[in-house]
Amino acid sequence: MATNIIMHQKDGVSSETINESFVRLLKYRIKTIQEDHNKVRFFCLTKDATGLLPEIIQIPIREDENVVNEDWYVLQLLDNQPQLAVDHCKNILWNPKLMPLDLCQTAMLCSMPGKGETTGLPEGHGLDVETRQQIEDNVLPFLEIPTKWWDDGDDNNFLAHWYMAWCAEDLRSLQNHSEDTSGSVWKYLEDNFKGVVLPTKIAQMSPYYLNDKDKNLDLNVQYEEKVRPYFPSEYYPPQVEEMDAELFSYDHEWRDVTPQVRFVFLEGDDEPKTDMYARLWFL
Repeated sequence: MATNIIMHQKDGVSSETINESFVRLLKYRIKTIQEDHNKVRFFCLTKDATGLLPEIIQIPIREDENVVNEDWYVLQLLDNQPQLAVDHCKNILWNPKLMPLDLCQTAMLCSMPGKGETTGLPEGHGLDVETRQQIEDNVLPFLEIPTKWWDDGDDNNFLAHWYMAWCAEDLRSLQNHSEDTSGSVWKYLEDNFKGVVLPTKIAQMSPYYLNDKDKNLDLNVQYEEKVRPYFPSEYYPPQVEEMDAELFSYDHEWRDVTPQVRFVFLEGDDEPKTDMYARLWFL
């Protein structure tokens, strides 16, 4: 098995931003924790690899004058990429604004079945016998994206732009399209993916609003209302004594983010280092 972690360096995103994001993952020993049986490699989909760390493998963007919104270039990862097409390799499209936290490795390095397979499903997948039979009979592929547990007034629950995982070439058919590329590639994927979405565990991922403490405190309230009722059955970190922790703990002597959360996505356009809480605990 192998895990490929890929970032898309869009126009205006510096090589150092990409490097810093990969280094955060290295700090959690993402390459060594399962080294004997799960090789982790880092890739960057980019027009110019200048300045990237030598550990990062470039996937050159094939520039296309018909592409209006550069997000559409991520579809090039789904086809004609032999390094990503190895059987049973797990490919993860990672947004540099996604911050890994403690125990993120178990979520990222868990196995992901190939299309039409139901062995090796992640623990707690929730798929019943009938659904599993349909997957096998119809050779359906899988897609892993964040599960949204909060209400932010936005009906969009398809957060593939944060994190999207798939197996080998299983999404190859989505590379060919006749869509208007001025729109959202994420909406295109949501509308055209014909398979099974594997949800992440409850509150495994959370937004964090840069320089907006009120919004983050509102997330705390929602966490109490929408997540805590599922405890202890859906509390999965090993530190049981931390089960009563708030989502975000401001001004606490030793708590910062509940261990239930493994990834935080930095929402907003502010420079992350202008937010002291983010600078202390995420960057």
